[in-house]
Formats: sequence, structure tokens, C-alpha cells
Amino acid sequence: MVIDTVSQVNRGVLQYLSRGEKSQNILIASPHSVADPYQGQGSHPDIVHRVWDELGASLPIECRCLVYGTPALVQDRSGVIIAIGNGTQYNLRLTAKDLLEASAKGASTRTRWSDGTEMDSTADLGTDWIFGGWSKDEEQWCHDTYQEYGSANQAL
Repeated sequence: MVIDTVSQVNRGVLQYLSRGEKSQNILIASPHSVADPYQGQGSHPDIVHRVWDELGASLPIECRCLVYGTPALVQDRSGVIIAIGNGTQYNLRLTAKDLLEASAKGASTRTRWSDGTEMDSTADLGTDWIFGGWSKDEEQWCHDTYQEYGSANQAL
């Protein structure tokens, strides 16, 4: 599996994931490259389970990996990151259509962390990112994003 490091589409999320201590981690690695991929990767194990095992199950091929040590789903042909674990939360990249639907259903692009700092996913990751909310719709949204960025016609 590869990550598209050239295209603008991954720029924000890669900058976010490469910050601080994670910058010492390699860009992309297999979940099997660490002793316990569900523990010690900067995300709560329930979040890793949600991203990899539940949302990842909606995809037609195995897309689980670690990006700068963070559990993620990456479109296998284009190298576009489509979901990440983010501490006690997770983020999803959505298609334009699904972003409208998610917004109408109350999906959030902002959170306040336990230390009081705030994060805006659209500012930090990219304009097509939301915070996950454990909605059943997210499985379809991940699949839609996978398909959109796997299309030969998709301009990155």
C-alpha cells in the first residue's frame, strides 16, 4: 500500500498526522508491524476497532494501515487517506454528496479535547473531513469515498 504524498488531497491530514512525536514514525506501515496495533497507537482501542473492523469492513479490499503510527484506512489504488483514529475520536473523509447528508444529520467538524483545546477537522485535515459519530451511515459513506477515490476518472 502507498500514500499519495504529492496530491493536495492528502496534504492537511498528512501534516496533522506527522506532528510531534509521530513525526518519528514511518509514513505508512502494516498493522502487523507493531506488537499490538490496537494499543499504543495514539487511539483508544474502541476507536481502532471502529475504524478498522467496522468501517473497514464496508470496503471491498483490506485498507487498514498505520499512517505516521496512527490507525487509518487508505484507498489502495490512489493512496488517499479516507479515515483515521484520533485519540478518543475518529475522522472520516466524505464525498461532496455524503458531506451534505452528514451535515444535515448533525455530523460535526469540531471537537473540544479533554485538555480544553479545540479542533476543526475542516481546517486541520481538509474541507471534506468530519468527526465520526458511530452512525450506521458511516459505513456507506466510507464505501462511497473509497469508490470515488478509486475511480480512474478521479482527479487528485
